[in-house]
Amino acid sequence: MSSFSIVRARRAYRPEPTPGEPLEPRRVPAALGSITPAVQMISATTTDSKSVTIEYRVNQPVTTAAPLQFGVYRSSDGKFGPSDSTVSTVTMTPPGTSGQSATLDQSGAPATAIGTHTLTIAIPGGLPPYPMKPYVTVVVDPSTPQAAEPSATASFRVYTIGVVTHGGIQDPSWKHGPPWELEIAYMMRHEGFDSVIAYNWAIQSSTPGMAIQQSPRLARIILATANRFPAGSVVDLTMIGHSEGTVVNTYALRTLQKELTPGLKAGFIQDTLLDPHAANNNVISGKQMDFAGPLAGLAKVVVTSYQGQAQDPPAYFPSIVDQANVFFEHTQATAGGIYNLWGQVPVKSDGPTVHYYNLTASHVTHSGNTGVPEWYRNFIVPTLGNQAPLIQELQLNGQVDNARLVPPLSRHAAVPTQVVSTREPMFSGTAAPGSEVRLLLGPGNDPSKLAIAGVTTADASGQWTVAPRRALAPGQYRTVVTAFSRALRTRPGLTIVPTQPLGRVIVP
Repeated sequence: MSSFSIVRARRAYRPEPTPGEPLEPRRVPAALGSITPAVQMISATTTDSKSVTIEYRVNQPVTTAAPLQFGVYRSSDGKFGPSDSTVSTVTMTPPGTSGQSATLDQSGAPATAIGTHTLTIAIPGGLPPYPMKPYVTVVVDPSTPQAAEPSATASFRVYTIGVVTHGGIQDPSWKHGPPWELEIAYMMRHEGFDSVIAYNWAIQSSTPGMAIQQSPRLARIILATANRFPAGSVVDLTMIGHSEGTVVNTYALRTLQKELTPGLKAGFIQDTLLDPHAANNNVISGKQMDFAGPLAGLAKVVVTSYQGQAQDPPAYFPSIVDQANVFFEHTQATAGGIYNLWGQVPVKSDGPTVHYYNLTASHVTHSGNTGVPEWYRNFIVPTLGNQAPLIQELQLNGQVDNARLVPPLSRHAAVPTQVVSTREPMFSGTAAPGSEVRLLLGPGNDPSKLAIAGVTTADASGQWTVAPRRALAPGQYRTVVTAFSRALRTRPGLTIVPTQPLGRVIVP
C-alpha cells in the first residue's frame, strides 16, 4: 500500500444556545481538550487512477444543515493550501434528505453514519500525471477554516516515469541518442518527473525491421524503473515517441499489459505520438509522404524500398492507455528538402479517445530543425510538469449525433463507421471557447479528398453544433472536424489546429 498520513478533521464550533433555545446536533472541534473529533480521516489511495478510495471515521451525527464534504486536490507537499489544484469535490448526502438518496459507503451503509467508512470517489477524467504536484490530497470540508489544519487531510504520493523514444535512421555516432531526445529528457526531469528514460537505439535504427525488436527491452527497463520506487507506490507513466519510436513505444506498452506492477496498474498511463510513422508502405490508405525537386524520384524509390523491407506493424493505443495525444503534420516537401514523411493518422485505439493536434499550418516537418519533436520540445515540454495547460485548453471533442454504429470495415480500422437516418446529420462537441469549428467531409473511399461542409463557433462554454450546409447525397462519407483558436495568432510558430476524425458516416 502507498504511504499515507493518519489525520484528524474537525468541524466549525457553534456557540452555546441562549436560554430557551432548543439544542441541535453539532460537531465540536478536536482542539477542545480530549473531545473526540467530528470526522477522523484515516487514509487515501487509488487502485486505478480513475478514483480515490478514502477511509474515515464519523464520530458525531451529520445533518442536512451541516453536510459532510470531501475535496480532492493535487498538492506539491501533501498538505492542503491555497496553491493546491482542485480535482473534485463531493458532498455526502445524509439519510432523510428531501428528494435525494443517501450516499452509501463501500459496504452499503450510509456514508455519514457514525462509525468507520471506506468510500471510493470517482474522478471525472482520472488523475493524469502532475509532476509538479505529485501528491493527491483529500480534505474534509475544504471550504471551512478548519481545512487548513494538518489534521484535516490524508494524502498519497504519486511517482512519475517519463519515456522518450526517437525514430529510425539516426546518426550512429550519437552514443546517447539524438540531441532533441536528450534535451526533452533533461527538461522533463526539471519539470518534476521522478525518472526519465531516454531510450536509445540509434545504432540499430538504420536497419529495416529493428524498431519492433526494441519493444521488449524498453518494457523491461520501464518495469525495472517502476520497481525502484517505495513498495506500494502509485506510479504514473508518460510515453513520448517520434516516428518509428511510436512503434517501439506501442509494443512496449502491449508487452507491459501482461506484466504491469501493482504500482503501474494503480497509476495513469499517458501516451503521446509525435508524427507516428511505421516504416511500412501499407499501414494506411492514402498518402504517407511528399517529394519535391529533381531527386524526388530517387528519394521515393529509396524510402519505399526501406519501408518495404522494414514492414513495421502500425502504432496504436493499447487498452491500458488512459490518455492518447497525437501531434502530426502533412507539410509539403520543398525543392531543398527533397522529401518529407507524414504522420500516419488516424491512429487506432483499443481504449481512450484520441486527441489530434495538426501542426501543418506552422510549417512543421517530420524531422530536422523544424521537426515535430523540436516543436514539441519548444512549446509543450516546458509545461509538462503542470499538465500542459495549452493542450488541455485546445482539446477538441466531437460526435455524430443520433448515429448508429455498425461493424468496422476492417479490424484495423482507426475510426468507427456510423449510419444516420437523415441527409442532414448534426455534429456536436466541445472546443476552446470562441474557436472556429469546421466540419469537413469527403468520399469514404478517398482519404485525400476533404472539403469544408459547415462552419460554426464554439460558445463561451466551449459547446458547438454544426450541420452540413446542404443535404448530403446518399453514400459513405469520411468526416473530420477542426478547431482554430484565434488567441494563438499572437504566438509565432504556435498555430495548432486540433483535429478530430469522427469516422465514416453512411447516409441513406
